[in-house]
This record gives sequence, structure tokens and C-alpha cells, in this order.
Amino acid sequence: MSGSPDPRMAVIGMAFRLPGADTPEQLWRIVRDGEIRITHFGREELAAAGVPPELYTRDDFVGASAILDDIAGFDARHFGMSAREAELTDPQHRLFLECAQHALEDSGYPGERGGTRIGVFASTGYHLYSMQNYLLNNVLPDREMTDWLSRMQVMVGNYADFTATRTSYRLGLTGPSVNVQTGCSSSLVGVQLAAQSLLSGDCDIALAGATAIHLPQVLGYHYVKGSILSKSGRLRAFDATADGTVGGTGVVAVVLKRLDRALADGDTVHGVVRGWGVSNDGSRKRAYTAPSSEGQREAIRYALARAGVGAETIGYLETHGTGTLKGDPIEFEGATAAFREDTERTGYCALGAVKANIGHLDVAAGLAGLVKTLLVLRHGVIPPMAGFSEPNPLLALDGSPFRIPREATPWRQGATPRRAGLTSLGVGGTNVHLVLEEPPDPAPRTARHAAPDVLLVSGSSAEALADNARALRDRLRERPALPIADLVTTAALGRTHGRHRAAVRGDRPGALAEALDAWL
Repeated sequence: MSGSPDPRMAVIGMAFRLPGADTPEQLWRIVRDGEIRITHFGREELAAAGVPPELYTRDDFVGASAILDDIAGFDARHFGMSAREAELTDPQHRLFLECAQHALEDSGYPGERGGTRIGVFASTGYHLYSMQNYLLNNVLPDREMTDWLSRMQVMVGNYADFTATRTSYRLGLTGPSVNVQTGCSSSLVGVQLAAQSLLSGDCDIALAGATAIHLPQVLGYHYVKGSILSKSGRLRAFDATADGTVGGTGVVAVVLKRLDRALADGDTVHGVVRGWGVSNDGSRKRAYTAPSSEGQREAIRYALARAGVGAETIGYLETHGTGTLKGDPIEFEGATAAFREDTERTGYCALGAVKANIGHLDVAAGLAGLVKTLLVLRHGVIPPMAGFSEPNPLLALDGSPFRIPREATPWRQGATPRRAGLTSLGVGGTNVHLVLEEPPDPAPRTARHAAPDVLLVSGSSAEALADNARALRDRLRERPALPIADLVTTAALGRTHGRHRAAVRGDRPGALAEALDAWL
């Protein structure tokens, strides 16, 4: 409609804690090389973690999960929290708060300024920190819990209802603050709601994130025949040997802004959300927890229609891809039906599933797929499907629009920008699909002054300063082509600065990394 705002959304910031990856460079190596970061625990490791022998000695026990290296570290003082409040707070909330701040800093908007309103759309996994008596057995036994304040801290620090609003409070964000819970599709529904909020003018910038921390991490599960869990402890999406899914732990946050405004403001654009579609299966399936190919087809068609593009322009499809016996063929059927409404081409669109690399991250699964797909678009490389050997015979892969890559291959540039689809599905039938596009080339800049060469780094304590300097040094080594003017300007103006600070000089990222190393 004439005069309507450009509906495209720019992803201008992202941060995450994923199995084996805390940075885009680490995640890209895992994806590009087809690495599998699902950990298999031995009996000695399970015993050392306190898992009762009567659990892990059973024949049906599978000691597998995709885990994070550290979920306990948290700088409470930096976020204005007492040690007691932090101790009572679910790690899901703590890590979400950290990722939210890091994503906003990555975007260059560490907080609200100049009348800018920032919204928060958050999804949270099961609050196992308290549900499984972990809190009572490990934090509270020697503490007095009769006072009202402690009981209130336990409630707001563990329930999913308070993840978004706690983040808004601690970071001083005044836009809409909403928790989104639709099962495994939660985080991409959060992206859709964030985009709608930006279009309606309810906020100027929106943060969409999700957190799923399973406690204790070193555990596993009991295999039940006919369930969605893998008997082998291996997630093989769309493979002939697929026998189920494997869970994992992760936290992801992305920052969205209307594309036209992001380009006008000179923001870094990691990728473009060109369209989105959400549907529900309704009663068009055998059971409430079963998937529906028709519902999934509709979500894809809605997204393509909003994006104003045809399926023939989609060169990569990041699937839900759980590796389940029934789920994968149904998803494949729905995607094929959606694409066949536009094209009869065969084998032109590559399939991917980040779950095959890092496990199924529950409510954070969709956003894990989003950051992976943004990296695929950025690098222009189609990665392999991790763990894939031969296609599931129920897929009817031959003659379909799709192919399943076994190795990394260049993604050749066509007549249109590189485009990808991204699907996330939730138990209960809420399906969401995004159409993503590689970012436009940034406008050329005219240098009026000498490029700045002073890099500022800070922290709320001496230890935090050293940690931040170490992380920045490693990032500079991984990305030697970063524009130095953007780098030092963002470090100075696009960060929340702590009381402890340091500055180094250098004329290129490598020189700055060496200077930071010398300071450390």
C-alpha cells in the first residue's frame, strides 16, 4: 500500500552462549566444519556430578546433552544485584541478562538515549533451578526463608513471567516488555512480535531473546520407546538412521530495528528479516502434540507473501530438524508443498539444521537457527548437515526442491540477494517461518578526519576489566578485517562503561590485539 512503512527488519546486534560457541566466529567454525557439540557423559563423570547410580546404570539411560562451559559466573554488582539476589536467581535469568546487554552493545545501543525506546521479547525454559529442588538443596538449607523478601526473590528470580521485565528494569529499557511462550517456537514468535512492535511504533529498537538452561547439565535422560528422544544419544536430522532428538542448553539474544532507519543511522546490519509468518495447526492433526504439514505449509506461505518473494529465490532452508521419526518427514512434506506453489525446480535449495550441531535448545532453538543462518548469509557458504549420511527414505528427496549438503560449498550469487528460510515449530502447533536476506552493501563513507586509534575497554571490577580485555583481544584476532574506525568508535560510544577502564592504541585490529595482550 502506498505510503506504508518498509516492513523489512535489520538485525543490528546479536550475542549468545551456545554449546562450544560464545562468538560468531566460534559458531561459524562449528557449522562450517560440521562439528557435533553434543557431549556423552561416562559413568565416572556422572558419578562425580552427583547423579545417583540407580539412574545412570539403567539400560534405558542415555547420558547425552549439549552443554555450556560455565553457567555459574555472574557479575551481580555490575547489574545492581546483591550476592543474595543473584544466588536465588535462576541461571536462565542471569545469562539472559548478560546476553541482552552484550547484544545491545553489539548493536551500538547499550541503552536508551535521545528518546529511543527499546522493547524486550523474551522466552524462558522450564525453571528447573527451583522445580527440581536444586535451589532448596543447594542454596537455601542454611538460610532463613521466612521473610517475605526472600520468598519474593525466589519467585521473581525463577518464574518465566519475569525474564523480560527484569531485563527492562536492570537495563533501563522502557519499550514493551513481554514474555513469549509457545514451546519450541517461542523465540522466533518473539522475533515476529518484536517486528510488529517496531512497525507499529511501539518501540524504536527491539531485543528478542531466549534462554534454556537445563539443570543439572551433566545428566541425560531415560529413553522411552515412541518418544521424541534419541535412543543412541545422537541427533541425525533427516537421516535414514535418525532415532530422535537430544536436548541442549543455550541463550541467544538479537537486536532488531527497521531496516530503513538502520541504514539511515549507519548501523551495522548482520542480516535482514524480510518477512514472517505464524500459524497454528488447529485440529488438523492426529493429536495435540503431533505436527501438521498443512499448518507448517501455511506459515511458510504467509512469510513468503509478506516478504514479496517467491520460493524459487530461497537458496537455503534452516529447518526445525529435530531428527525425530515422524517430525522430519512431516516438516519436509510441508516445506515441499509450500515451495511447489511457486516452482517445479528440483534440488536447488539446501537444507540445514543447527540442532544436528548443538542439540535441541528448547525455547532458544529458533534463535539458534537464526544466528546460524545470518552467518550462512554473511559468509556466502552452504554448510554441511552435521552427522548426515543417507536421507530418510520417507522424505522423497529426489524430485523435491531440496538437497542435503554433505560438505561446505560456496553459495553462488544469483540475480537476487541471497535469501534463506527459517522454520521453528512448537508442541501445541504454533509454527513460525522467517524469510531472511543478506544485508545490503553499506553506504560508502567519506573520511573527514584521521581514523581514531584509541580502543577503550572497561569493567565493573578489575577482574571484569581483565575478562573483557581478554575477550576483546580474542575477537580482534579472529576478525583481523574489522574496520578500525567503527571498532574504536563503538567501543567508546556504544558500550556501557564500568568504573575500571583501560585504553590501548593501534592502527589495525591485530595491533590492538597485541596491545591488549601486553596490557594483560
